[in-house]
Amino acid sequence: MQLTFIGAIQVLVGLSLFLAGSIESMFALLLVSTLFGGSAAIVLPMLGGSSIPPAQFALVFMALRLLVPGSGNGTAVGHAARANIWLAIFILYGAALAFIGPRLFAGQIEVTPMRGKVEARYVSMRAYIYSTRPLVFSAQNITTTVYLLGTLLTAITAHVVCLRETGRRRFVRTMAIVGIAHGVIGFLSVLGKGTAIDTVLALFRNGSYAQLDHTYRGFVRMAGLWPEASGFAWFGINWCVFLFECWLRRVDSLWTGPAAFVLAAALLCSTATTAYVGLGVYAGLLMLRSLLFPGALPVDRGLMILGAGLAMTVLVSAVMIAKPALVTDATELIRHMTVDKGQSVSGEQRSFWAWQGLHAFVVTHGIGIGPGSFRSSSLATAILGCTGIVGALAMTIHMISMFKPTRLSTYAPTSDPALNTGAACAWAALIDVIISSLSSPTCDPGTDFAILTGAALALRPIVPHMAPWRGPIRRLPPLTLSPAMALQSAMNGPTFSAEPAE
Repeated sequence: MQLTFIGAIQVLVGLSLFLAGSIESMFALLLVSTLFGGSAAIVLPMLGGSSIPPAQFALVFMALRLLVPGSGNGTAVGHAARANIWLAIFILYGAALAFIGPRLFAGQIEVTPMRGKVEARYVSMRAYIYSTRPLVFSAQNITTTVYLLGTLLTAITAHVVCLRETGRRRFVRTMAIVGIAHGVIGFLSVLGKGTAIDTVLALFRNGSYAQLDHTYRGFVRMAGLWPEASGFAWFGINWCVFLFECWLRRVDSLWTGPAAFVLAAALLCSTATTAYVGLGVYAGLLMLRSLLFPGALPVDRGLMILGAGLAMTVLVSAVMIAKPALVTDATELIRHMTVDKGQSVSGEQRSFWAWQGLHAFVVTHGIGIGPGSFRSSSLATAILGCTGIVGALAMTIHMISMFKPTRLSTYAPTSDPALNTGAACAWAALIDVIISSLSSPTCDPGTDFAILTGAALALRPIVPHMAPWRGPIRRLPPLTLSPAMALQSAMNGPTFSAEPAE
């Protein structure tokens, strides 16, 4: 086990916050750590060079801060565990199946492994696309289980912190700062390509991930601190939706508005399919929501969005007039990264990876072959293939309980900042699931999903907390008794008023 310089910095900060910091500050460390998607805090040579990312490493200090004797968080942790029970069922079942499934179904199915090549050489391109090997237990079953348990711990942590108003405010403000940093670093990775800036950013891409080429016909694709453009866009779209929803609902608008704008601009310039699909899906859902639910889009916010759209149209038109060749090349780049991608070798291979999950589900009769057993390209089919009926059902119920589709606060702003923040988390988590169902290689929903769903369940509980009534009590007019009832009342003694006490 080797500690990197990023891990060493986290140790110093984490121990300082453990000794003298608040639980909100420790949670902020976890949120900032999510920014380093291409980094490693710890390298594990014994597990095939696998690494522990900074976000997962920050969870160690977060867990210590939550569970240390005398912290007073035991009740809150128990409440958070009950609120996230369906996510816990999904993860604990998957963790057990990660060790049982590959051994139970060994040799009965062939799969593409999570990591490593099946053969050193391939006789044809078709052999490369459809390369598989017999199912066996591997180190990836172990590492995926660790990631899954980290996801559960993250959800519980987010729930505990966001139960407090100070935690909710710290959560929103920290993610606004992280969002701005993510967008700015993305632009720096493009503008500083081949310079000292690129060298500095490369120091943070020390994880055991394939560092892909980010250029195409002279265009530099935006990757920031991530190993590839799609990962950069995936993280960006999740928090862009969250921050935009917060701005739409007037939650810390001075921070969430600029952060959402910076992220949206970075995503539009990223040339990543994930970014364009995510923005398109969210824009479509927002328009549908505005049509079906009056007040879902406040008038002033709608005018601002319209103004930004007009300004972008004018800017694009000016560029088309001034640099028509640049526009043609950019259009070709976007077409190559979107429309042509489904018909490319990569698109065909990803379709095969996604199909493996359905095949594993059928072969195992709905049991699953265990997380980490194969590489997928869809969260939905990965869940089916890895965790079967139990996992798919648990995850579905968790999503419904988190999103709360029957509540008006899901679709329209309210006067309660907690409800508005929870609804913003719910929409961002929904977009995250949609995007990951098109590109995720594993059944682990990830740290972003855990933070968003854990916070959503804390801020919008299943049974709303009713505030005590402080208004005047309406007194009932006196009843007129008949002579017979008056005589019976006198014989039975005094009666007590049924009116509520003040």
